[in-house]
Amino acid sequence: MSELVVIHAKIELFSGKNMRTTPFVSGYRPVFDFPGEKTKISGKIDLINTDTFLPGMAGVVKISFVMGIISNSHFKVGETFSFSEGVCSLGKGEIIEVTNSDKHSHGL
Repeated sequence: MSELVVIHAKIELFSGKNMRTTPFVSGYRPVFDFPGEKTKISGKIDLINTDTFLPGMAGVVKISFVMGIISNSHFKVGETFSFSEGVCSLGKGEIIEVTNSDKHSHGL
């Protein structure tokens, strides 16, 4: 069983040169970087009220993380983060709600 922390966050997917050029859908799994952490953490983004998230778009999404990879102190309202694929940052976000911490047998 994995313990998950689930948040709602307002994110922005950057657009422009050397950025993601295609939209993503629910289930997208970038890596997240929280200020002050040496380790990045994988998370799963689920879209709310839209089927695709386009480059240049901003909106609220649900993100699930496995607890224990980084300090749980980062999962609080107002905390900011960036997300990426590889070394290039593709977007940024801010936590607006921590909805729950659950145990799931299926993981992310």
